[in-house]
Amino acid sequence: MEILLYISAIIAAISLLLIAIFVIVALRSAKKSMMEVSDTISRMENKISGITTKSEQLMERTNRIASDVESKVQRLESVAQSVQHIGQSTENLNRSFQSISQQIAAPDPKYRELMEKLTTLTEAASRIYFKFNVEKRKQDPFVQQEIKQLPSPLKVK
Repeated sequence: MEILLYISAIIAAISLLLIAIFVIVALRSAKKSMMEVSDTISRMENKISGITTKSEQLMERTNRIASDVESKVQRLESVAQSVQHIGQSTENLNRSFQSISQQIAAPDPKYRELMEKLTTLTEAASRIYFKFNVEKRKQDPFVQQEIKQLPSPLKVK
């Protein structure tokens, strides 16, 4: 029976030795896996750092573009207001021209005779002026310009 005791002790020792060998193999495999995981995490950190840097640059660029767009929108609003003011000024000018044209088309009776006399006087003065210029050009042999004539005015009724 002593032999069985020795044999069981040897089997137990061999079992412990095999367990120790398997534990060492498992630990080495785990160490290798841990090193691979560590390398993978290191590469991920580098890539995440690059992504973070790029996203910060993108945010800065986006903020610059947003502020530029905002300033341009404000300028565009001022231009739109100016255009609105120009439109109102144009309407006022059109009303003024219409009022003046109505006053000229239908003058007061007391001014009608005066306007007819002024129109006749202005027409006579312009004809004398243009005839004088035509005669002057005819006498100058070096000037070969086209002689312009004043169009005949419409008579006010």
